[in-house]
Amino acid sequence: MYLGEQELQAKRRILSVLLDESRKSVEATRELSEMYSKLAGTNIESYRVSIAQASADLKGSRRALTRNIAEMGTMLLNKEDIMRVAYQFEELVDTVEGASFRLAQLDMKFIHKIGVDRDIGELLEMLVDIVSRINEIVRMLQINPEKTSDLLPPIEDIEKKIDNRYRQVVVQMLNASTDYKNLIITKDLVERIDELSDISLKISDSLIIVSIGI
Repeated sequence: MYLGEQELQAKRRILSVLLDESRKSVEATRELSEMYSKLAGTNIESYRVSIAQASADLKGSRRALTRNIAEMGTMLLNKEDIMRVAYQFEELVDTVEGASFRLAQLDMKFIHKIGVDRDIGELLEMLVDIVSRINEIVRMLQINPEKTSDLLPPIEDIEKKIDNRYRQVVVQMLNASTDYKNLIITKDLVERIDELSDISLKISDSLIIVSIGI
């Protein structure tokens, strides 16, 4: 087997791991959104378990990726860029797990009373959208790396929308209530959502850098 063929197969394995990580990130984010929609129910703990499992799986995927990159040795020039993406996916899902803990403490009556229940739901929907678009970038890496940058502008637009909506929600919350316990929990949750959109943008930027070396 020629060295070029070995390198090609190794890159395919690496891209396969990144695709699996992006898929698990989408699933974890969807679980968070579904958890919010079922918050008035009695079985929300199952969503937290699923998110925690995704976090554990991602750590395993990152370790597998580290092994694959180590096996390639000097064949792969952009190994640091690829590992950066892996750690960012891990950070994303860990933050989703933290958000799920805060979501479990949320009082739906409180957020309905101050009128931000729909806003939080829409923030979570936008979050699922932005992470799903990252998954599209990873898929494009396998098909046509030169086209990955074309997928970046919509992600930037969604990140800005989440940032603007987050600020509006925080102002509305602070003006609507003096229930500080519930204010702190709710504010912490929407801050996590905003942080997740920032991480998503960082991942998309890192993937564009990876595409240059594919």
